Amino acid sequence: MRNFTLLLLILVPAISSAENFLINSNKLFDFAENAYPRYFSPAGITTITLDGYLVRYYPNSGNYIGTKGEEVYVYGNVFNGLLRAGVISDYIELEADSDELLAQLFANGKSNVQVYGTGVVISILSDDLDGSRHQRFIIELKSKQTLLITHNIDLAPRIFALSLNDKIEFFGEYEWNNKGGVIHWTHHDPDGAHVNGWILHNNVIYQ
Repeated sequence: MRNFTLLLLILVPAISSAENFLINSNKLFDFAENAYPRYFSPAGITTITLDGYLVRYYPNSGNYIGTKGEEVYVYGNVFNGLLRAGVISDYIELEADSDELLAQLFANGKSNVQVYGTGVVISILSDDLDGSRHQRFIIELKSKQTLLITHNIDLAPRIFALSLNDKIEFFGEYEWNNKGGVIHWTHHDPDGAHVNGWILHNNVIYQ
């Protein structure tokens, strides 16, 4: 336990970006599950939000691992309660900004590519009620590329109190169109055949 605690407190280069918190948190949690199964098992627990943290809870050990912004925390009896454990980049290589990839997909007319990213809401559209219901809105990336988000609200909760200028993080499938592209599959797949997607808005995960 002493060696594990010391490892958690080692300082290495600080986080370089304030984007992609859920993508990087999930990558961190997966790392912890693989490296320290004694403390964080079973693997593959769903990430939730709790009091401003992104969290996974492990019933086998009664432990939690979580992030709040850039910071990493663990909680449980073995840690003597809540322990700050550094920042995300102490443990994993952060995922790169996705704007360049999304620009390449748009320029090359590619579709059916799993992507992630962060953008700001610039337009809120009416729901698409043709077939499965989809909540629709447009975001703008830092690169100024725009994306239409079509979020299936028959399979995932509606994004609550979505407003212009809100920041969202997404993980879904890119489809090309001539306006920048469309992101869909931002939800779980009840059949388990497709990668589960999600949207993070105001520290709530919609999946």
